[in-house]
Amino acid sequence: MRRTWFPSSLAVSIVTLGVLASSAAAQTAAPGPREGEVASDPIRCWWKADRTAVRVGERFGLVLTCAVIETGAITVVPALNQLEPGALSLTPFEVVSGPRADDVVAPPWRYVQFDYTVRLLSDGFFGQDLMIPALTVTYNLQSAGGTQGRDKAYVLPALPIRVLSLAPRSASDIRDASGQTFATIASRRFRSSLAFVLAWISFAFAVVLAAFAVIAAVRHYRLKGPAAVRVLPASSVLGGCLNALRDVAGEATRGGWSPELARRAVAPLRIAGAVAIERPVAQRFADRDASEREGQIAVRTGWLKPQRVLISAAVTSKTIAGHLENGRRIRPAARARLESLADALSTLSVASYGRNGKPDAGSLDAAVESGRTAVQGLRTGARWPVRTASAVLRMFTFGG
Repeated sequence: MRRTWFPSSLAVSIVTLGVLASSAAAQTAAPGPREGEVASDPIRCWWKADRTAVRVGERFGLVLTCAVIETGAITVVPALNQLEPGALSLTPFEVVSGPRADDVVAPPWRYVQFDYTVRLLSDGFFGQDLMIPALTVTYNLQSAGGTQGRDKAYVLPALPIRVLSLAPRSASDIRDASGQTFATIASRRFRSSLAFVLAWISFAFAVVLAAFAVIAAVRHYRLKGPAAVRVLPASSVLGGCLNALRDVAGEATRGGWSPELARRAVAPLRIAGAVAIERPVAQRFADRDASEREGQIAVRTGWLKPQRVLISAAVTSKTIAGHLENGRRIRPAARARLESLADALSTLSVASYGRNGKPDAGSLDAAVESGRTAVQGLRTGARWPVRTASAVLRMFTFGG
């Protein structure tokens, strides 16, 4: 009895020690998650079709999304070349195309998405439930030090599709997909950002224009007393000068030049010169029947209650020349307009008051034309869009 019991006891002890050793080794090889961590699959993939029933030959969307873990300690590297449209086999379905959207990173996950266009060409599946076959995604784990593990496989379950039916029998969710992909989200985000920037730019322009409107209103209401008269804007004054020059040019074409007609052409050029060098322009509100004196031109203003204003100025060609020679910094375009006005005034003044007989029609036509061009340039610069832009530019430049 003693000889039989001893070998049996020894065998039981050896088996017990082996089980304990294997359990300790298993615990050492696969430790559980530490505090603050949770266990999770390294990769997850899912299908999403844009419809649950298709016709033969009809193209439909099939979106494949995979979520892989990316942490500082470990990174999941899937074999994405297996998911390219040319390498993907979904028999009996045919993959037509499948662009890959930009990855979305939401630590510790990276989301990869392919938007496939699929169709069924076989004609033997009418009224049947077909399965988009299960897909095997190969991946491996890579540590922070660059060590790469062996390849593993993730099997994506099959997806049922009904041919010429409302929904497959085995479908648990019969709601149609929204069709929103990562590319759609990125496109909408770009459009929203662009619209936001344009809205701020428009708001800035609105603030600037509102500031100018408030300043103009304050200046208007600061004029007190019954003798306060609203001064005509420069664009209206220059518009009257252009009309006067146009009338003079028309009469010269029909009946030729005369000293009286040349004096009529001098008046609008003097007024335009006064506006250009910022000299005062005399104005007087008159009745409709009031006649114009020499050196005056009539301007109509107002829409609801139009009024007739007689304006004049005492600027000569020498006044403009003195303004050009006093050392002020004048922009080249403004200098060219002032020189044109001075030359035109000089030519027309000689024809108006000179004693050289009949004036030269060619030189007078050229003087009126150059004067009209200069006045037109002044009027363009006096309109509110150009004037506002120039004022804003001067605000952001030194010495403007």
